[in-house]
Amino acid sequence: MNKTKYLLYAFKESQKNKYIYWYETDHKYFEQTKPPKTILDTNSEEIDSLEKDTIIENPWIDWESNDIQKITSKSGVCLNYLKSTDEEYITKKEDLKLLEVYSHLVENFDISETFGFDMILKWHHMVFDTIYPFAGELRTVSMSKGNNIDAWEWRLDFLRALPDFDKLLQKMTAKEYEDIDDIATDLSQLMSDFLFIHPFREGNGRMSRLIGDIILAKNGFPMIGLNLKESDNYIEKVHQGYQCDYEPMKELLKSKIEDEFMN
Repeated sequence: MNKTKYLLYAFKESQKNKYIYWYETDHKYFEQTKPPKTILDTNSEEIDSLEKDTIIENPWIDWESNDIQKITSKSGVCLNYLKSTDEEYITKKEDLKLLEVYSHLVENFDISETFGFDMILKWHHMVFDTIYPFAGELRTVSMSKGNNIDAWEWRLDFLRALPDFDKLLQKMTAKEYEDIDDIATDLSQLMSDFLFIHPFREGNGRMSRLIGDIILAKNGFPMIGLNLKESDNYIEKVHQGYQCDYEPMKELLKSKIEDEFMN
């Protein structure tokens, strides 16, 4: 059987509206009732034969949902074209695709142009179009991170702030920066506000750093997005930005830019 990276699953119809799906991570199949039309429309390949011991339990929850963004594995991994629930494997694929987009933009994007959020939607699609079926689309679900009292929830109503973010982005991309302190100040707000809104189901962190790097490059500063690490308490500084305290993020960005100039 030939499988392509563009198919979510290979399947064939069985008795009582049952389907058999190829599950790449375990190189086995799982059996389930009919999924949403959005998934069926993505698949066309049939399975000629299979053995019972190759069938596994369906790894996906909310499988019957008509909103594909709600379909995740039991561990929270979104339904994906990689046919995998292995988060480490998916992350590596995301990183590789992000680097491809960086290279493409460096060679082809006119950084002298002003741009807004519509351009970010295109970049998100470029990075994730072979990984997720919702690449380039706004999230349709609320999201949370953490299991304790400090857990954070990105509600759907946060998306209402996108028009204001778009204005801020266009203002910044039309501005010329010469001072490190000045550009770090504005970028700290832009990146923190973007991550507060969390416009996408996946890839918000990567997109925030890509946006920051393009703005830095537009003004002759080194790109630093790939240098922002957990060891820098990056997430903690982002959360301080959620409270409109942008100073910690500003100081981190400023130090990273200065480090690049010194190297």
